[in-house]
Amino acid sequence: MHLLANLFPNSDSGDNPMAVKIFHIMSVVKDFFVTKKFNKNKGWPVVQGNYIVGNSNGQIAVCTLTTDALMKQIAQWNNVAIVGKVYTPNLGIEKIILNIISNPKIRFLVLCGKDSPVFHTGQALQSLFQYGIDKEKRIINAIGHYPVLRNLTVENINQFIEQIELADCLEEKNIEQLHQKMLELSKMNKKPFSKNNTSMHSEIYPDQEEFTMLKPGGKRIPLDYDHKGFFVITTDLEKKLITVKHYYKDNKPGYLIQGHSAEAILLSLLQNELVSQLSHAGYLGAELNKAETALKLNLKYEQDQSLKKPI
Repeated sequence: MHLLANLFPNSDSGDNPMAVKIFHIMSVVKDFFVTKKFNKNKGWPVVQGNYIVGNSNGQIAVCTLTTDALMKQIAQWNNVAIVGKVYTPNLGIEKIILNIISNPKIRFLVLCGKDSPVFHTGQALQSLFQYGIDKEKRIINAIGHYPVLRNLTVENINQFIEQIELADCLEEKNIEQLHQKMLELSKMNKKPFSKNNTSMHSEIYPDQEEFTMLKPGGKRIPLDYDHKGFFVITTDLEKKLITVKHYYKDNKPGYLIQGHSAEAILLSLLQNELVSQLSHAGYLGAELNKAETALKLNLKYEQDQSLKKPI
């Protein structure tokens, strides 16, 4: 997420729709594998996503934001209908809204876990309940990238706000504290929401997304195409260290950066404007992640080569 937000420049309004679009494509692919049994049961939930279904008769939905560790335990609690993660303040929140308003028994949304430092989805949900949306269906006062619910009707959004009471436990990761909060909500015993919209707009997220098929492969642009220079990447298994040497096009040494995180190194290269082509940035991202994987798995790394077991 951090990488996508930095690879693509923001618009004048501060949004980053290109990063959001690419993240959505990645999310669709992941959702297909995470919930590949979804098509066998066309009941509820109505939208695929990174969630666990608990008691479908429960009154509570739980959003753990980016915190994965909470999901399995929370899903076992009796009055929890569904618990899931969310990253984006647009497509991710749209999925939450569709799944919740299609089940009138759900009356509470517990917001917990760590918020995304890039997309600020938790803050967007807080703003949605506090301020609503403007005429463009943008969540008022949301600070994340492109917080616009463009795929939903205003009626969908208004029903969600009317149907649901937000239990705001943002950044809370203590499982006992969360359990106590949900026990308190269960005692309220709200009746099912009476204005459930049965004509859901499920065509927004069809069971099978229709993509234009592309064959893998292509022509790699030579490294000397980037006028900012080229990079030599090496690893030190003993020190668990990635070293990146930057050279100018005339082979003169430029910059040296060392670290343990592929993402941190790439962000430094981008921030210091040492890469001028997206294809080069993509190549570096792949190589640096390969180098980090080699360190984690004690494998031998050589640039542009497959990972191997050390001799």
